[in-house]
Amino acid sequence: MKEKVAVIGNGLSGKGGTESVLTYLGNCQAILKQFDLELFIFSPVKHQEFLKNCGYNQVYSTQMKSKYLRLLKMLGYLTAFTGSALLVTDQKMLPVAYYVKKVFHKKYKIIFWNHYALDKEVLANNKNSVEIDFNKIQLADDYFAISSGIKQELIANGISAEKIDVIYNPIQPKQELIPADQQVCRFIYIARIQMGGQKNLGGLLRSLAKLDGNWELDIYGSGDDLKLAQAFVADQPNLSKRVTFKGWVANPWQQIKAANALLLNSDYEGLPMVLAEALSYGIPCVSSDCPTGPNDLIIPGENGFLYPVHDYKKLNEELSLLINHQICFDREKISNSIEFMFNENYNRRFIDDLKAIIAK
Repeated sequence: MKEKVAVIGNGLSGKGGTESVLTYLGNCQAILKQFDLELFIFSPVKHQEFLKNCGYNQVYSTQMKSKYLRLLKMLGYLTAFTGSALLVTDQKMLPVAYYVKKVFHKKYKIIFWNHYALDKEVLANNKNSVEIDFNKIQLADDYFAISSGIKQELIANGISAEKIDVIYNPIQPKQELIPADQQVCRFIYIARIQMGGQKNLGGLLRSLAKLDGNWELDIYGSGDDLKLAQAFVADQPNLSKRVTFKGWVANPWQQIKAANALLLNSDYEGLPMVLAEALSYGIPCVSSDCPTGPNDLIIPGENGFLYPVHDYKKLNEELSLLINHQICFDREKISNSIEFMFNENYNRRFIDDLKAIIAK
């Protein structure tokens, strides 16, 4: 008989990295053969297509605005839940799961499965970042970390290493790789348009404004700062004819015919899947060495480069190596460098680790 497992989500818009992983999980036949999966979402989901495509044997969601009514719904769900484990993606849900387990003598294991960095000092300086409360996080029984950096942050805040499993995220192996552009050094950027804050596109653009050579940048994405970014580019002579805004595209990889490198200038991440996707296509990546995730994926000199956060002199030095053809990457090796995240390997980790936690 399959073990019943519920995923408890909160703050999901319907588009984003967490939603992509949850959709994969709910539709993965290898995992569904082992577990009876349910999805409970505490808060309203803006983009309802996510709910239609996310899979799972049961999906519980709400459009109620009242937090008190939603809390009552969650309490009712948890008191009736007879499964073996809860995978909780938001720390704010942990106290509810913990006290229901304690009061009603539930047997389920509470696993905290966060998808963002946990460095308080980094997050404190970023607008709209998550406020971390380790008093809540410590209420979990076990932990799934999507990067080694997140595991280290948990350990640094008192969580036993034996309770933490690094499972990463899944990536589909690619049949065809994307080649380099032979006419110009073509950089690509795929993320929400945020001039400051987490993604810090503004810092990247200010750095590129000082970068010489034969290069161009294609930006895929949308966001509140799109017009601000476009105005900045238009006002910079070294950017106005090099940078193209492609807008939001459901699957930009289908449009990208050639790319010399993908760029990411985040102040923090969890596990930036855009890097993993680019690498799976054989595209080298140049990223800030932010907490957390990039240093799990990028091997400097082998599949890309890392530079210290906000060190734009170092960034431009690394980009110049690509522009001036001073380094050549093997695209097949780049793709193979993230084999540990390919679906089959991910499925095995997820199943084995979850079974081991339930059996404790």
